[in-house]
Amino acid sequence: MDSKDAVAFWDARYARGLVYGTEPTSIVHRLVPLLRAHKVRRLLEAGCGSGRDALFYARAGFEVTGTDISEQALRWARQRAAAEGLGASFMVDDLAETRLPAGTFDAAIAVHLVHLHLDDGRRAMVNQLWRLTRDAGLIALVNYSTREAGFDGWQRHAEQNTRIDPKGKLVHFFTEEDLRDLLPPECLEILTLEEVDLAEAPDSGPVSHREWLVVARKIRAC
Repeated sequence: MDSKDAVAFWDARYARGLVYGTEPTSIVHRLVPLLRAHKVRRLLEAGCGSGRDALFYARAGFEVTGTDISEQALRWARQRAAAEGLGASFMVDDLAETRLPAGTFDAAIAVHLVHLHLDDGRRAMVNQLWRLTRDAGLIALVNYSTREAGFDGWQRHAEQNTRIDPKGKLVHFFTEEDLRDLLPPECLEILTLEEVDLAEAPDSGPVSHREWLVVARKIRAC
């Protein structure tokens, strides 16, 4: 999908309801202690959707900014934040082209975002995550592994390890080598790189996906 098609796709889905429910992904329980250990205060969640993870971080005491290309998704996030009296901020933004100021955040998180793009888009997004974090700040990514079920069952795309899901979305499935290539060692020091089972409860019912969790620290010299 190009950017206009992607906006229309997600706006249409979120106009009908909470696509992924209200429960956060299971990965937040792994990330919160790590974020606290690295003294993270200001946190960006790019591609936050309806805010299920972003609101969890806000409840945990972080200063949260959530961004997404879908205004319809963010409408749900703002409503829930207001109902709970949470100070999280939500704004329409495309991570690949964001103009948010450099070094704004102590940590930047993207779950199920980077893998929805082809190689150039994935690299642009990682570059932006690096730019948006402070020196020694953290970047966390969660994306499908080639051991996830859809890798063998979905329609193949011309780009290696990329598939087209039943709803028409491009999805890239990562190997460890893919991820190491995406995160240049002169810019980012990898702290965590492991396959995990991520559980969530979308509108179609509870599922668990095989994914890569990557946490990296920004290297100032870059």
